[in-house]
Amino acid sequence: MKTTKVILFDLWRTLGYSLDREPIFAVQKIIGYKVAVVAGRNEAIEDPDFMRACLTTNISDPVEFLNHLASTFACPRPSKAAHRAFARVLKREAAGFKFYEDTLAALKALKANGYRLGLVSNLWPFPVPFLFEKLGLGAYFEHKIYSFEVGQAKPQPEIFERALQLFAVAPEQVMMVGDNHINDVRAALSAGMQAALILRPGVANLAVPGARVINSLFELCPKIDLAA
Repeated sequence: MKTTKVILFDLWRTLGYSLDREPIFAVQKIIGYKVAVVAGRNEAIEDPDFMRACLTTNISDPVEFLNHLASTFACPRPSKAAHRAFARVLKREAAGFKFYEDTLAALKALKANGYRLGLVSNLWPFPVPFLFEKLGLGAYFEHKIYSFEVGQAKPQPEIFERALQLFAVAPEQVMMVGDNHINDVRAALSAGMQAALILRPGVANLAVPGARVINSLFELCPKIDLAA
């Protein structure tokens, strides 16, 4: 029987969600990259390369970040109005963040039960101060692995390898918990870890051989006292 010592968590749609659901699409429209008129409205066309660039660029200054994206994707240099629009996107993303009801209590209880906790997230730099410092989410995690710092995003193995290096444990002693069948579950299994798919609203219950399926973070630890 495998012994779990470390539990890694995805962030978006695992621990919380944002009411502003598509900030990266908004950035595409701001710099005019792959925008098409659909039903009379300007809509961004999903582009994996653009998404990857947003999640793996370690530039925390919004002005420099937007300029870098525009240069990378051969778009005109952003105007002051574009930078103001980007600032509004970032403000909406932070203001719209909500924890799931089980998140904080489950993290607290898991730590109390002796688990070492980590975060592995595909994330750009901007929500980090708000989520992990102002809201205090960072206090629950021994290590936080962000795609923008690693320079690779899930499901690439490098981000999981970084987690294993930091925690210095065998892969089979680690469980990855997330809502994405590919980025979280299959990628973790490929790295030799255990994995659990959490069925948050809108997540399809697709069977992944070797992975657990849970409806709540409380299911990760049977010793949790919900009254604590």
